[in-house]
Amino acid sequence: MKKILFAIALIMTGFVSAHADDRERAITVEQLPKAAQEFLATHFKNLTVAYVVEETKQTGPEYEVTYTDRTDVEFRTNGEWSTVERKYSAVPATIIPKQIAEFVAKNNYPNQYIRKIDRGLYSWEIELSGGLEIKFDKQFNVIGYDD
Repeated sequence: MKKILFAIALIMTGFVSAHADDRERAITVEQLPKAAQEFLATHFKNLTVAYVVEETKQTGPEYEVTYTDRTDVEFRTNGEWSTVERKYSAVPATIIPKQIAEFVAKNNYPNQYIRKIDRGLYSWEIELSGGLEIKFDKQFNVIGYDD
């Protein structure tokens, strides 16, 4: 009985592993949805793409673009951006909602900039260059901080 259970476990592991290998694949910028291509051309045209990955999920493919300066941009299935993270500089001011930009300026975080912005389905989250994370609801009310 133990041998049968062990054999079933091995077979299931093999199926899961085989399926996981097909979940990510390298693609080109030209293979991204049009909305994603336009976003990159508008906000990151002066950067050099290192690689682009398409990841298959149950809801459809999602995409991640990584630049040589370690900027990462993630996109949803429809090509809308979901996350922009820059390692050494600020995210483009043009993608930051006015209410979030005003909150950061008003609360006077000296010498800090927004290095990451995450647009979730029900919330927004930013990370300042000093490491402070601030979470907002869809109406841009602060709902949490994390150091």
